[in-house]
Amino acid sequence: MNFPRISTPDVEGLLRVSKWLKFQILLDEDEMQDWLEALMPLEIFLVSRPVNKESASLSIDLFCKKYSHYIQTLKEGNVPSVNEFRDIFSAIFTTTSQVLYAHLVGEDRFLIKSIKPVIQLQPHHFFLSDIDGKYHSMVLSDESISWGLQISYPQIFQDPKESHFCKVISSEEFPNTSLFVKLTHWLRRYTLPAPFLYQGVKTNVPIRIGKKCLSWIARHPQLIKRKIEVSYGN
Repeated sequence: MNFPRISTPDVEGLLRVSKWLKFQILLDEDEMQDWLEALMPLEIFLVSRPVNKESASLSIDLFCKKYSHYIQTLKEGNVPSVNEFRDIFSAIFTTTSQVLYAHLVGEDRFLIKSIKPVIQLQPHHFFLSDIDGKYHSMVLSDESISWGLQISYPQIFQDPKESHFCKVISSEEFPNTSLFVKLTHWLRRYTLPAPFLYQGVKTNVPIRIGKKCLSWIARHPQLIKRKIEVSYGN
């Protein structure tokens, strides 16, 4: 992977985007490997903390190795540590490093920033509220359930220098739009909406689950604690 060019926010301006499309997904480790290979060419960069030139990016193999550890933790009935997986679960996907720059913040330490839309990863947790009976994504509490990743991509872009707005369409100006389209097609083919069963009430939610997760999802320790099942029965 190519290290991004070195620049500053004063030169590049601030990225302003909005109207995010989002997917919340839990994939088995084999599915993660297949998914990332299907997205090639793909570059993965760490953006949650300062990095040096050697640690700024992750290979697909290394990303999958770290993700596999997360899945194995769940399969063994243990709760994954948020801090242990924060780096890879807060990374970005991009087809090219040309939409990024590296901002020097210390001796050989950089923050990787984007000037055009990239695919943003976030650790995903959801919470079942006993007040309204609804499932709420991106809620982290003692009662939250770790559920893989949230994948986000914006639909509106504001030029940082000219200030005009435009749609983020597939073009050379926005190379990651086609990557997001490819990503969503794969998810719709190989994952399913998760039907949660709680106290006899079955609720279909937009949170998605990889088909290969179904063989072990009943061992998810936080689902067990909250007495929530993933049920595809009647």
